[in-house]
Amino acid sequence: MWWWRLRGELARWDRAGRRPRLWLRDDDARAPSAALDSLLALTTRHGVPLALAVVPQGEALPALAARLARAPHAAVIQHGTDHLDRRGGPAAEFRDDTPPEAAAAALRAGAARLRAAFPAALPVYAPPWNALQPPLLPGLRAAGFRAVSGYGGMAAEWSGLERVDAHADLLRWKPRARCRGERRFVARLVRGLAERRREGEWSVPLGVLAHHLDHDAGAWRLLDGLLRATPREAWEGLPALLRG
Repeated sequence: MWWWRLRGELARWDRAGRRPRLWLRDDDARAPSAALDSLLALTTRHGVPLALAVVPQGEALPALAARLARAPHAAVIQHGTDHLDRRGGPAAEFRDDTPPEAAAAALRAGAARLRAAFPAALPVYAPPWNALQPPLLPGLRAAGFRAVSGYGGMAAEWSGLERVDAHADLLRWKPRARCRGERRFVARLVRGLAERRREGEWSVPLGVLAHHLDHDAGAWRLLDGLLRATPREAWEGLPALLRG
């Protein structure tokens, strides 16, 4: 019902001779699942690349790697170290007073586990709950990360690391995870695209955020509707968005 607004904004880009740079990130992957199969099937059907943020913890990582070997359009990035909230209100893996050396050790250990299962994983860190915290910086650099992916920012970097954020979440989270709704989701997408167009920030990516394990039927319909309403050429894989 509301996709006409998105198509209208995309038409404005087209008249300007420009193409938006959309990308899709999905968080919280840990193991093969029916929900993951649905996500991979949907993105394959529409020809849309996927950045899958994987929690580097658990005995199911090899099984997940075997499943993703049959999904060449899915690129793996690191999603935290163990996805446990140690701060609370707002949630984050690390307390704000965590010693940088302790954060660095946890990040290095997580990166080693992830790369053992996924040697081709991209050097991109997506923190759980999108919590980009200062204590992470030394550890991220020491562990070889080139970029971070949080939520909502348009900055090209974060303290010297490249930054490629998501901006439009398919879900609402309070009081529980559920579909954001077509009207609200489309409004957020259109607002982000229009801001880039008006400011001449044509090359700034706009990320869509999914959480396959938390999707209800409405969220699956919303994602399918989005991929139907946008040209395949508008979607880019995360590797193409990284500089250098």
